[in-house]
Amino acid sequence: MADAQKTSTREATILRLADGRQLAFAELGDPNGTPVFAFHGTPGSHRLFNPLDDDARRLGLRLIAPDRPGYGHSDYVPDRRLLDWPRDVVAIADFLGIGKFGVFGVSGGGPHAAVCAHQLAPRLLGAALVCGIAETLDEDDARGMNPMNRLFSRLARRSMWLVWPLFAAMTFAMRFFGEAVWRSFRKQLPAPDRRVIDQPAIREAFIEEGRRAARATARATAQDFALFTRPWGFRLEDIAIPVDVFCGELDINVPVAHGRRQADRIPNAKLHYFADEAHLLIFEHREEVLNAAVGRASEAAR
Repeated sequence: MADAQKTSTREATILRLADGRQLAFAELGDPNGTPVFAFHGTPGSHRLFNPLDDDARRLGLRLIAPDRPGYGHSDYVPDRRLLDWPRDVVAIADFLGIGKFGVFGVSGGGPHAAVCAHQLAPRLLGAALVCGIAETLDEDDARGMNPMNRLFSRLARRSMWLVWPLFAAMTFAMRFFGEAVWRSFRKQLPAPDRRVIDQPAIREAFIEEGRRAARATARATAQDFALFTRPWGFRLEDIAIPVDVFCGELDINVPVAHGRRQADRIPNAKLHYFADEAHLLIFEHREEVLNAAVGRASEAAR
């Protein structure tokens, strides 16, 4: 639980938790709106949700975007487990005086939304997994991923420290050569993602995120991949609340099979499938995702 003291940066609030570490979060949208927690991808931070500010405000939503341990302004936590994340979410919610809230997670944030759906059901208004990675326990689970993500998963299954040097090099490149990295990254994307990332606000959010990456970002990214490639510590089949699962057929970061598998295993899941979308579909379908996260999802075909 957070103590009564906090500090702030220009963009985030930083709580000092009972165990002494810092946990940061940003707020976007309508400050008096329905609260929904947004969990960033791997790597990332709260900054990647800046383009959703106006949409959240229009929909009457208070968007709360935490930095996971090691990202943004939050302290790195050695030996972190997915099962630890709901306690951090509750610490922020309790500090803000929030009783019930929604959650959604994008990409690497997906498992973090799933564990909240499992652990925090009485407090949730809704939950959404957006191109969220599933347990990637073997090579078959990585089928359909781009070659780089397959390599990361293969190494992380053995040890996070095998993949850490690769992420350290990537973080360095993004911090000091952001524009060049962005151009190279863009070329590898499927057409739907290129259209999204060419939008000025989204392009700037990605470049700014790389430029301002925390010192622990590489370790946190390696840790995330290791968490995803091992049993998560809970069963999707035991999630009792409705969960909306969004996935795109053209996604090469997290293959569509991951979304389908999670929708099949979660008892009350609704699959939102887009044949012509890829990994960044949240920016094209932001209203649907935000509404789903607070239990206001429109009907969609399974």
